[in-house]
Amino acid sequence: ALATTRSLELILDALPQTFHQLSVLVQLEYGEREPLLWFSLLFSCLSIGYVGVVLEFDMETDLNYRKLFARVHGYIPNNSWRRKVAVAAGIMCWIIGFLAARMMAMAVLGIGDAGMFGIWVGAELVLFMLARAAVEGSFRFYQAGLDSVPASLFTNVLMCLFATQGVFLPFGRFPGLYGPSLLVPWAACLLALNPAMLLFGLSLEGSSQIEFTEVRLLWTMGGATAVALAGAAMMAAAMNPSHRQSFFGRLCLKQYVAELWETRTYAPVGSGIDASRAHLLKFSRHYWPRNDQVRDWLEPNWDAWVVAPPQWFTPRFVKRIISAAPPEVLPLTVLRELADKYWEEPQKFGREKPESEAGGTTSANSMRMQGSIRRLGSQKSSMSSCRWGRQVEDTSREELVRMEVERRASKVFARAKQLWIWMVALAFSYVDLVTTVLVGLQYLDMGTAQGTSGAHVTFAMLGLSLGVQALFAHLSGQGALSTLVAVCGGKPLWDTYHTMFDKPTQGVLTAAAALTITRFMQVVMDSLPQAAAQTFLVAQLDSDDQSWAMVASIVGCIVSIAYLVATTELDADKSLGFRTNFPMVHGYIPSLSAVQEALVLLGILLFVGGILGAKLIALATLAGASAWVAVAWCSAEASALFVLRFFAEGRIWKFHFQGASGLMPTLLMHACIYLGMLAAPFPFLRFPGYCGPLPYSASIIYNLAINPAMVYSGFYLGGNRVVLDTQHVWMSLAIGSGVAVLGMVMMGGVMNAAHRQTFYKPRSLRTLIDTLWEERKLTYMGDETMAVGLDPSRANLIAGFTSDYWVSVNKLRAWLANWDAWEADQPVWFTMKKLDFQNTVVQYAPAEALPRTLLLKILAKAKDSEGNERAAPDATTDLLVAKVEAYRKDTSARERAGRFAKAVLAIRLYIVAIVISYVDLAGDVLVTLTLLQSEITKQNGYVTMGLTSFAQVVQAIISLAMGQGGVAAFAALVGAKPLLDTYNVLSKRPLTCGSKEDHQRAFIATRAEEVALQSLPQGFYQCLVLLQMAQAGDTSSWVQWVSVGGAALSVAFIVTDTDCGLDTGSTFRLDYPLIYGYTPADKRSAWWVLLGTFGFIGGTVVSKWVAIATLATASGSSAAVWLATECVVLLVLRQVVESSWRFHLHGLEAAVPSALVHLMFYIVSVAAPFPILRFPGYLGPSLYCASVCYQTIASPLMLLVAFSMEG
Repeated sequence: ALATTRSLELILDALPQTFHQLSVLVQLEYGEREPLLWFSLLFSCLSIGYVGVVLEFDMETDLNYRKLFARVHGYIPNNSWRRKVAVAAGIMCWIIGFLAARMMAMAVLGIGDAGMFGIWVGAELVLFMLARAAVEGSFRFYQAGLDSVPASLFTNVLMCLFATQGVFLPFGRFPGLYGPSLLVPWAACLLALNPAMLLFGLSLEGSSQIEFTEVRLLWTMGGATAVALAGAAMMAAAMNPSHRQSFFGRLCLKQYVAELWETRTYAPVGSGIDASRAHLLKFSRHYWPRNDQVRDWLEPNWDAWVVAPPQWFTPRFVKRIISAAPPEVLPLTVLRELADKYWEEPQKFGREKPESEAGGTTSANSMRMQGSIRRLGSQKSSMSSCRWGRQVEDTSREELVRMEVERRASKVFARAKQLWIWMVALAFSYVDLVTTVLVGLQYLDMGTAQGTSGAHVTFAMLGLSLGVQALFAHLSGQGALSTLVAVCGGKPLWDTYHTMFDKPTQGVLTAAAALTITRFMQVVMDSLPQAAAQTFLVAQLDSDDQSWAMVASIVGCIVSIAYLVATTELDADKSLGFRTNFPMVHGYIPSLSAVQEALVLLGILLFVGGILGAKLIALATLAGASAWVAVAWCSAEASALFVLRFFAEGRIWKFHFQGASGLMPTLLMHACIYLGMLAAPFPFLRFPGYCGPLPYSASIIYNLAINPAMVYSGFYLGGNRVVLDTQHVWMSLAIGSGVAVLGMVMMGGVMNAAHRQTFYKPRSLRTLIDTLWEERKLTYMGDETMAVGLDPSRANLIAGFTSDYWVSVNKLRAWLANWDAWEADQPVWFTMKKLDFQNTVVQYAPAEALPRTLLLKILAKAKDSEGNERAAPDATTDLLVAKVEAYRKDTSARERAGRFAKAVLAIRLYIVAIVISYVDLAGDVLVTLTLLQSEITKQNGYVTMGLTSFAQVVQAIISLAMGQGGVAAFAALVGAKPLLDTYNVLSKRPLTCGSKEDHQRAFIATRAEEVALQSLPQGFYQCLVLLQMAQAGDTSSWVQWVSVGGAALSVAFIVTDTDCGLDTGSTFRLDYPLIYGYTPADKRSAWWVLLGTFGFIGGTVVSKWVAIATLATASGSSAAVWLATECVVLLVLRQVVESSWRFHLHGLEAAVPSALVHLMFYIVSVAAPFPILRFPGYLGPSLYCASVCYQTIASPLMLLVAFSMEG
């Protein structure tokens, strides 16, 4: 990893910089070539050479490499430091000389003609790849995981650039890189071509810009080449003689691996020839030994390794063999196990399983399902037994190999198809995003009020979409990084990556489910509103103001939405989880026929695109006439759909997801469902609990029928606002509706017949759950395993849906009566963390359905208001039920009161955080912009900007030093650290790692940092600028005065609020009662204390700003000496009082962090003495009191000294 990082650093940073510097230098005239430019170029070359030497020594002196590949690695001598230094000097000279000669030739050719430069480098790349393929027998890279065609092409380009640009390191002679066959010839070829490249570049038209003469360039190149050759000779003379042959001769990687296969006995893990061979199989399978050699090693030993696994026989090794090894070399045991796992019957070898009448699943899904069931029922490795007994045992090896070949080919085809679908969907997502941004910028460029309004609407909807995606990512437990990625617009890419490469995600959602929801939210919250708004805005523009980007954005939105709906539906309906858990709903897309599947997808595409296009036309026409009528119309439709869903679900209005059934989440989800049904009717919305079959079909018919009425109403109310004429509108509406109907017919005609009824036949979610409760015996669990039986199926239903949709109390009571047996047996589903079944039953199950054991467990820790036990163990069940119901009511009331108090606290803390984060920061930015507008104060503007940037950077460094992570550091850099810390303190799911005490400590530290690093320095500097402007007779801006006053009030308020929160907090009062607790319990007295603190801090701030600014105006050096002396004296006093000047918190006790913390303490003690500074370890009581008294006396002394000076 270190070698790779250093290599990439050279390729992507050092080499391009050197090339650019040399290109600039040769174009400068003699008088313009400053010594600094030569020194920079020389230092760059020396730096590259040194990094190359370090990289080479790291690889060559590594004992593990020397033992693994003794024939190649080990040319650097260990027994003589003189020879080692000579080798290092030789490598340095070789790299610097080769680099200088190569860069000079490339720079001259690049200046002469950039196109010819690209052709030359491209020709070298092609020649290198052909030569390497001829030597190695394959162009693929040798590391497993990087041997795919795209990855191999990329690594070939990197290797060629690495050598072509000038860093031709000796470790490239390893077979699989350049190899000994290619190393010396390729280097000699490049050195020989350098003069030709240089002369050819000088003959081109652009070479007139080069100020160096041809003779001088050739002599310089010759000298560099001589240095390179001298370095090579020095290296060859000093190296171990036994390894000189590793630099030349023919040795390809496949040949070398075959040689090591027979001779080597060393391995990083384990020992012996078996361990060595296992290590060699980590190379790409394209470089393995012959198939018969691998088979003869695996076949006789595999069963013994399974019974008694060696150290190297890990699950990762087994997985590598099964997935990468050619089927011909697999042991017979493995072939039989794969046949048993992925094929249902021996007579169907090589064939897909036919679909059931209910639509079935794909053969791949069937394979995975059977394999998962068997893994659940087996306690040993899946390689250890065969479940078909005689049928599989009688199958010949050739037949088993053929079956595995067909399975892999089918898997590759399915994977390629899925990757293509995902990549196109991803492309549509970001094309839509980019066009949205471009359209918003075009609206701004119009320079009109209409254009500005359009831009604001466009960007506001985009921000809302990203915010909702980030909020959902956080609430669903996907983690801080996923939330940050969503804010930056990368959530589709994030989820696509995790789904494509089977990467696990945080939270309760699988990667596929997260991707599905992300696409749905992107369509509903971004693409649909954007398409509607842009259609409405473009329709009102004159033809001269309309641009291709605006129209393309609308068309792109329609196509993107339709494609995302179709592909999302494909992923959802063919998902193993959905088809297993809800077979009576999912499974309408055919799996056996690719043609039928494509026709269904095309039908969905036409259906959704037509519905969307027609609805956009209707809405734009109506909204163009009267926006209020359009809003009222859509509101009435949304309300009607809510009522329809209410009755279709058996008079239940809550959303069905556990944890999202409250009023606000339900209304938010209904808004999403309505928007989806309005213009992008995902077929999965027919699932009971979302829209349901009957409301879904009724809504489709209604929307197609109501569109003409909306258009007619729009023309009736004032269609003159719509640019398009009436005929075009009606024609477009008819085309859109016709396309939608055509898509519906195509989709309905080709889908699995058994599932057509799922689009219209009434079925409530409660009815569906009742059916599944009694019938489903195979369940796809949250950890992506299969569970057999009614119990795990019912547990999955209980954990997945809110209690309003559960089965009747009698059914639930009869099933939960097995609780004692479950606690004794501890089945997997009962303790599955991701399912959280036990906690769900305890919190949400009706009390009358709970077993007695669970009732007693709930009441075990529950006490009444007087502290007495709520129920005795021998109480009747009815009494226990009543007690549990009463306890739940009390708990609910306390939680409501707690939420209200927490909301009040949150409002106060967020107001303070917003004041700190944005009001104060915005004031600094406005002052900066104001100062930059004038040539006189431009320098002051840069200083103000520098102070702001410095404060953010230091906060980020402190965040990293305190272990708060990258998210906190990023938030600090963008000025959002106070908001982040406030959220972490209040939330049960903080965005950064750490305990509650850690977040509280970070919250306090951030406020102190904002005061010490931003508010105080900025306020002081603005006072200084105001005094200087007054002295020079310049007119100050009101923005500057507001900034100074706001900074003073902000500092006083922050200090008062922070110290009050700390002193009144129960944690600090309990942990440190000698320090915390000075604020009285009486509210009136406490308010007087707060008012006194506010006045004390505010007065101190203003007095110190005035005093220091006046002294600095009179003499800046005197002010600097005064403040530096105070800072040093305070450091000495802290050393005397605490016996150490280092900070006491773990992670900040090092010298540099302690110095930064002390600087912050000094700044705060000068102008904003937090009472918390009296805590021992900060300043301590004695130093705090002495500092306050001294600073009070020092302010008038500063003024006297300032006025006594000549300035």
